[in-house]
Amino acid sequence: MARDIRQTEADRELMLAGISHDLRTPLARMRLEIELSNVSDETRSAIDEDLGQIDHSIGQLMEYARPAGVLPERAINVSSILRDITDREKAHTESLGGTLRTMIQPNLYARIGELNLKRIVSNLIENSRRYGRSVADGQPHILVRVREKGSMIEIEVCDNGAGINAKDTERLLRPFSRGEAARTGVSGAGLGLSIVERLLQHVGGTLKLLPNQPTGLVGHIEIPKARDRNYQLDTQY
Repeated sequence: MARDIRQTEADRELMLAGISHDLRTPLARMRLEIELSNVSDETRSAIDEDLGQIDHSIGQLMEYARPAGVLPERAINVSSILRDITDREKAHTESLGGTLRTMIQPNLYARIGELNLKRIVSNLIENSRRYGRSVADGQPHILVRVREKGSMIEIEVCDNGAGINAKDTERLLRPFSRGEAARTGVSGAGLGLSIVERLLQHVGGTLKLLPNQPTGLVGHIEIPKARDRNYQLDTQY
């Protein structure tokens, strides 16, 4: 049965990769044709933006359908991996005119797949970049905070955008849900937060959407901290 499940997941990934290729190839061809056409710059920009939104939605659908995988045998250094992720995301955020700051407590270990951890945090940062732009200057200003709290590791991605209504927080974690116009200046499939929650459930973690002060949103994650007596720590990081 386990072998059949693994084969089914492998077949699904192969099918999804084929679908992604078949959809994105004509998108690339359309972009090239638009560049070579005689349409106005305004029309070209609008069409290119639409194509970009379609490509982003395809990416989210692929990400949501991808299996979470099996738990690793070794706990990983969450602090080290998140420093690497935020260094890369900081450069990208600054290239868009925003800022990204970090407060990361060192040497925190958890039993979670490195790729899944990257998917979780990158999705939250991208969510803040796209929908959490500052009311003051229209740019994303993000803080990533990582710390130990009892038997858990807390990871918070904070922005100072318009925020969301408290009654909408539960709905936004459902697949294909998006917020009101204040946080939806960019289209998407509405799967980013659902992807984060599904990957966290796989490791016994949780996601909460909390208000930031004075304005904005906090993506608050908790994942169980690894203990030496339960899991062998991976000290290569």
